[in-house]
Amino acid sequence: MGLDDEVSPGSRGAVGSLVMLDRPIDAWSRMIIDAAPSALMVADGARTIVLANRAAEDLFGYSRTELVGRPLEMLTSPRLRDRYVRLVDEFFAHPRVLSIGSGGELTGLHRDGREIAVEIAVHPIEVRGGVLTIASISDITERRLAAAEHDRLAAIVEGSEDAILSTSLDGMITSWNAAAERLFGYRAAEAIGQPVTMVIPELGMEDAHDAMQQIRRGERIAHFETVRRHKDGREIQVAATLSPVRGPGDDIVGMASIIRDITDGKRRDAELQRSNALLEQFAYVASHDLQEPLRMVANYTELLAQRYRGQLDARADQYIHYASDGARRMQRLVSDLLAYSRVGSQGGPLAVVSSATAVAGVLEAMQRAIRESAATVELGELPDVLADEGQLRQLLQNLIGNALKFRAEAPLRITVAARWSVDRWTFSVADNGIGIEMRYADRIFQMFQRLHELNKYEGSGIGLAIAKRIVERHGGRIWLESQLGRGTTFYFTLPAVPKG
Repeated sequence: MGLDDEVSPGSRGAVGSLVMLDRPIDAWSRMIIDAAPSALMVADGARTIVLANRAAEDLFGYSRTELVGRPLEMLTSPRLRDRYVRLVDEFFAHPRVLSIGSGGELTGLHRDGREIAVEIAVHPIEVRGGVLTIASISDITERRLAAAEHDRLAAIVEGSEDAILSTSLDGMITSWNAAAERLFGYRAAEAIGQPVTMVIPELGMEDAHDAMQQIRRGERIAHFETVRRHKDGREIQVAATLSPVRGPGDDIVGMASIIRDITDGKRRDAELQRSNALLEQFAYVASHDLQEPLRMVANYTELLAQRYRGQLDARADQYIHYASDGARRMQRLVSDLLAYSRVGSQGGPLAVVSSATAVAGVLEAMQRAIRESAATVELGELPDVLADEGQLRQLLQNLIGNALKFRAEAPLRITVAARWSVDRWTFSVADNGIGIEMRYADRIFQMFQRLHELNKYEGSGIGLAIAKRIVERHGGRIWLESQLGRGTTFYFTLPAVPKG
């Protein structure tokens, strides 16, 4: 800057200027100092500021009038002030080029009281009568915040139970966390710099290629199930979430992968499916084979009741009634159990179905029960859906039948409607019946669960379990909202008809 040994360290001339022994610093030099992007300050051996540029004003919030002649330590955090004073005194005792704060340990103090992370490069200037120091001060707050965020994310990545790794667009591994080491058996030092194909078996190559093409287009892939290979050669079923990695210019430079081992889960799912299939088969065979002997018991007890009623004593008539009623209940139970087992094993393919037509068919079939209940049924706009038509009718029949069964003394009103929600249709079957307490809301969808005495309401306790199974087979869910004495609304979701 053209500063030489003509500078007087104790001078106090024009504000914000260094005063030479015979003349002030010239205007050209002052312009250069003020144009510097970093905050520049000059101080003497007593730690007194003798010059500050415009960037220093901007950084600390003081005017040069307020800075010149004041101690340097006014610009440091009180908790670090003693340490800073020792550093400056040590510098003047042994002048040398020095950098302070590069490790993020130095904090400046703005006029408004907020702290500023700073880095200071100091240079000694020997002048007549002593030594000055010129300090170049940089605000590294953003850099420190970025470093802290980087450290935080790095800790999250390293502490994750999921394998997290990144690759370049040409498929080379660029990062590899501890969970990746556990999942694949390779240490980070073995994996980084190697092609990611080292953990992809032949079976997964096509999926990996297709995924990379999506990443190149900037697409994120959520829960991508595929297969990977361990260091020992065994294959691993995994679920991965893949995201593009962008560089400073927002260009895609690579791919980040979060990978979870689902091998055990897949095995358990397969075992559960096999177990469920066996149970379905058993329920079907048992209920089917029980129908004939039950029909025989029911028929003969009915014959006994018709032929010998009144010919024996009252107790005998009562016993015959119990036997006949029990046989009829057992028939209904077996019939419903058979229907439950058929939901999964004998369901038809999903196709486009008019729910309005399905409801109309159900109401026609239940016309007598509706008339005897003096019920009014109101229908909203009902859409086409993707469903098994027979099972959709059975679902609606069970829910409408439930409303007819559990009606209150007031005239019964049933409303069937549907509304669009995100990517599927949500249906509702509402009534003004007796309602239930919401603490039983999950229980009523379980098999053989009844909230009332056996003789008070007909039924086997399987109807809503069948409804739940039908909805789940269609990929939806079923739930209810109810208020005791005010009525119940059942909701269920069904998939929409695909566009195109």
